[in-house]
Amino acid sequence: MNKTLLTWIFFSQLGLCLVLAPASTYGDDSVGIHGMALFSVNGQLIASHMPLHGGHHSHQVILTLKTDNQESVSDLVQGARLSSLLPEKFSLNKLRNSKLDSFTAKLFEGHFERDGKAYPTPFSFKVTDKLLDQPLKRESNGYYQIVQLNSLSLLVHEIASAPSFDQILVVSANPSSPKEIYSGSEQPLSENNWPESLVKAGIHFESQLYFESQDFQ
Repeated sequence: MNKTLLTWIFFSQLGLCLVLAPASTYGDDSVGIHGMALFSVNGQLIASHMPLHGGHHSHQVILTLKTDNQESVSDLVQGARLSSLLPEKFSLNKLRNSKLDSFTAKLFEGHFERDGKAYPTPFSFKVTDKLLDQPLKRESNGYYQIVQLNSLSLLVHEIASAPSFDQILVVSANPSSPKEIYSGSEQPLSENNWPESLVKAGIHFESQLYFESQDFQ
């Protein structure tokens, strides 16, 4: 078989592979395992993508979810200090662009990468809303986004350049409170470290849902 024929066969097969490759994933570098922290606020399931600096994980994405086992999952999550999801492999870009409306995931009590305990049966989740979607772009800590739920809101720290932290708090906020605010403190917030700037803006501490600093050092 001559060299010209071999070359033709190679490129023909390569072209066939490109044609048969799923259009949904070809060239999409955001496809991967995207772990999430899972919370329940007044029975509403909220998932927060666990971001990392750099690469396709460098986005803060917060979603509301529903499942056929809503009450059971909410009870499991509320009874745990931390719950996390290990979803099937999917495109984060599709999720961010509202082109992925459901996924299957294993539910863990604790962090799925840090000796968390997996529940035996995976759950199917439907994405009902996207509450937040932003890249990791801040250079300094202390900036927060306010995400309105119903009677309560989420106060979400904008992860900055290292060292930083991921923090999500439940707060009560006035309708006139700003959607974005600088706390005046580069340290994590708490009931005992609640800056006057937040009080003046009508934002009051209720509880902490999530805190992570290990991944951002």
